Amino acid sequence: MNLEKDRISTAQMMMLALFSLIGEMALVYPAAITTGAHQDAWIAGLISIPLGLACVKLMVSASNIDPTKTIIELSLQVLGKWVGGVVALSYLFFYLIATSTYVREIEDFMCTQIYEATPGGVIRFMAIILLVYGLRLGLETLGRAAQIFFPFFAFFLICLIVLLFPDVKIERIYPILNTPFPDMLHTIMFGVFYPFGEICVFFMVYPYVRKQSNTSRNLYFSLLIGGVALNLILFLSLTVLGAYFSEHEFYAAYILAQRVNIANFLQRIEALMATTWIISTYFKTVLFFYAFVLGTAQLLKLKSYRPLIFPVAFMIYGLSHLIAKDIIFYVKEIPAYWVDWDLTYAFAFPLILLVVHLIRKRINKKNQTT
Repeated sequence: MNLEKDRISTAQMMMLALFSLIGEMALVYPAAITTGAHQDAWIAGLISIPLGLACVKLMVSASNIDPTKTIIELSLQVLGKWVGGVVALSYLFFYLIATSTYVREIEDFMCTQIYEATPGGVIRFMAIILLVYGLRLGLETLGRAAQIFFPFFAFFLICLIVLLFPDVKIERIYPILNTPFPDMLHTIMFGVFYPFGEICVFFMVYPYVRKQSNTSRNLYFSLLIGGVALNLILFLSLTVLGAYFSEHEFYAAYILAQRVNIANFLQRIEALMATTWIISTYFKTVLFFYAFVLGTAQLLKLKSYRPLIFPVAFMIYGLSHLIAKDIIFYVKEIPAYWVDWDLTYAFAFPLILLVVHLIRKRINKKNQTT
């Protein structure tokens, strides 16, 4: 039974993929990458782009086992009822925790940087209302909304990048290649799986894209642009703030926006950066929310996923509070383990699905010929 009737175009998929890649990474990516490689973080970031696209290629190949099925249906089809059920549950758990974490990130950012006197629960409640509203409208409406908001997002991001170039000081990334190889390797793994690994949410969206001959190519192209944009923010953070502040400022990109000052006239544009971040994080969060409710409905063989939206919203409200006791705990503890989750769901499980599918295909061919 097909629970989702909506369909999105390739262009809408590209916008949603770009938002999912950048998402909350626009603010936290510099700190995450600089922690391991310091002033060489930009090198690790550049190396991670082709490797990240290769990881996405693996996920697309797994999806193409049956392009009409989500990862929940594929797991049951390829791995069987019990093993596939465990894999499907594991994906659903990740989607739920990811949604709760992104809601918490919105709350922490707004409460520490903009609305400092506002209780976190109020910001969280407002964010969840918007998520529920978007999800109730459906996938097709979200795709169209992404097309509408993308020009604003791109304009704000380009403004930030262009206006910061006068403050760039290349000497801040010296000495080059001074990072030990194990640390560089670990940072490259972060650069690959931290942003690109979270495209695993498209396992739940890809079946509902109107496929064309260039759909996969356009997906890679949009993610390439997103990867370049993230690494431009990282490079600016290193060359404007320096390696130390990039590493220790959790919202380095927001601090960058505060540094813009053109002739003492054009300044204090951090609200533009905040708007850019909120737009991209909203679409990323609502896709993970969608993935969880749709996947749960498919696993439980429900007729529709819509009755699950409100109960899950209440669950996310509570989980987003429990996910971390404060922002310090979130910054220090979660990223180190999150990259392992991304590796598991974006690389390990898709690889297992492909290998098992190919083995079963060969066995079936051999049985047919004998």
